[in-house]
Amino acid sequence: MPDVSWRWVITGAVAVVGATLCAVRVKKVLGNPFAQAEPFGQAEKELDKRDRALREEHPDTVALRHRAHHLSEIGDLAGAVEISEQLLADRVRVLGEDHPQVLTTRLNLANLRGRAGDAAGAAEAFERLVLDMERVHGADFVYTVVSQRAAVRWREEADSDSQGTE
Repeated sequence: MPDVSWRWVITGAVAVVGATLCAVRVKKVLGNPFAQAEPFGQAEKELDKRDRALREEHPDTVALRHRAHHLSEIGDLAGAVEISEQLLADRVRVLGEDHPQVLTTRLNLANLRGRAGDAAGAAEAFERLVLDMERVHGADFVYTVVSQRAAVRWREEADSDSQGTE
């Protein structure tokens, strides 16, 4: 199997999306002036959304995700939380609140918060995430259930921490 660089694959995909967007714009300009422009507007919006999503796999974004993972592996959980917060902000901006990658990033960030010693923050993050997971994917979705269990775990740990300090 030939060695295919992901950078070339992504570049090719973005080029295809760009060419398609140009074709849609040309059709919109040169097409039947009496035809409805609405379907073309919807197609243009969808292509823009896909283009933004493809950029999500840009090597810099992938590197940021890997850096957070490596920081957590070597024990720099605070650094991993900070980088994951940046990644989450970028993903929300590009993909929107309900995108599966955004929800997964929130799950990972909540877990990192707990591992970094912020059990209460992790519990709150998981509790908010459960509501969004249920709304987007349903109560039986595997990551909804995982988030529910994690919320209970971190809430119990936060409560035991607060009882120990009283």
